[in-house]
Amino acid sequence: MFGYRAEEMIGQPVSKLIPEERLGEEAQILARLRRGERVAHFETIRRRKDGTLVDVSVSIAPILDQTGRVLGASKIARDISGRKRAELDRQESQRRFEGIVDSAMDAIISIDEAQRVVLFNPAAERMFGCAAAEALGQPLDRFIPTRFREVHRAHVRAFATTGVTNRAMGKLGSLTALRADGREFAIEASISQTEVGGDKLCTVILRDITQRKEAEEALSRSEAQLRGLAARLQRAREEEAIRIARELHDQLGRCLTTIKMDITLIERAVSAQMTTQSIRFIQEKIPLMLEAIDETVQIVRKISTDLRPGILDDLGLAAAIEWQAKDFQRRSGIWCILDITEEDLDVGSEQATAVFRIFQEIVTNIARHSKAEKVWIHLHQQEGMVVLEVEDNGVGISPEALSQSGALGLLGMRERAAMFGGEIEIGGIPGKGTTVIVRVPMSPVKGAASLESLKSKADCK
Repeated sequence: MFGYRAEEMIGQPVSKLIPEERLGEEAQILARLRRGERVAHFETIRRRKDGTLVDVSVSIAPILDQTGRVLGASKIARDISGRKRAELDRQESQRRFEGIVDSAMDAIISIDEAQRVVLFNPAAERMFGCAAAEALGQPLDRFIPTRFREVHRAHVRAFATTGVTNRAMGKLGSLTALRADGREFAIEASISQTEVGGDKLCTVILRDITQRKEAEEALSRSEAQLRGLAARLQRAREEEAIRIARELHDQLGRCLTTIKMDITLIERAVSAQMTTQSIRFIQEKIPLMLEAIDETVQIVRKISTDLRPGILDDLGLAAAIEWQAKDFQRRSGIWCILDITEEDLDVGSEQATAVFRIFQEIVTNIARHSKAEKVWIHLHQQEGMVVLEVEDNGVGISPEALSQSGALGLLGMRERAAMFGGEIEIGGIPGKGTTVIVRVPMSPVKGAASLESLKSKADCK
């Protein structure tokens, strides 16, 4: 144990085996021996011949004469270095385990066979709003809504008897937990079981998926809205095609048919022998034909303007907004007050089209729903953005109406702005009107989808 031969130590002071820092400890033991006391299994440190230290367990008994006087002592020393190393390793392993559990992002709860909490990590404290000291020893039912408790207890008991060591995250299905303040929330969990000292423990790892559930529901609502928007756009295309076909057939077709009939009659008059009467007939027809041609031109211009105002390409966004506002005022009788600070806005063609179409949708909604008497329209440039503000003095719009899944017109406006990295703010006070603020970058934004690519995706869908 100490590396000395017996002859090297016989006659030597025992202090040769004792480190200096332990000499005081040895003096106390000697004092006890002089009083005739025994020292059993005293753990200390001794020094080997090579200078290394060794953990030992020492039992010391005094040697007494017939009168009870202490003559000396017998010592039994046992090398406990291996046990000490194992204990230190166990303690280190325990510290690492506790460190892992304490630093885990997910809540970790262990329960005994009576389903009482024996481990409750900091993440569980944060998740449930309950300190570990309050949770330890409490039934797990405390953290489960009342209506699910019996089913949950039965599930844990059944799992404990299966022999299955674990069930992965998500395999337990949709679960609901209960915070200390009584609020319920959605969780995902995995469960495992093990035996410690003959006692069976079940450990549950919990993950709060409230935000994920909300995101999934929001995504589902968004998908439903987009499907509705796509259907609305398709209907709008069909309705536009029907309207154009009707105008082409009913109005343009009528004018062209009239012109054709007049030309046919003139051709017959010219083919026959010319008389004063036939010349007068031709002279009467020509003004009528010119009038029909002028009407045809007007119809073509109207159809073309409805499809895309030429003023938008020729004179720009500001002029197109002004033209649309005046046309809206003429058709609806709602007074429009314009404030355009810059006539020459350097806006890309696609961005200008998006802002113009959004403006058309805004005034259409005003005409349909607002019951307004006045509309204020402000168009300006701000920090690289073209900003369109439209305010009316109508009945206003409520927050509930803004969030309705059927508000496809509003969704369509937002989608148009989002194509170019823009945004739309809509606010209203019931009885006091509505304000819509549109912000769209004047130049293409990196990462924003182009109009063509989004149209292509929409067509594919």
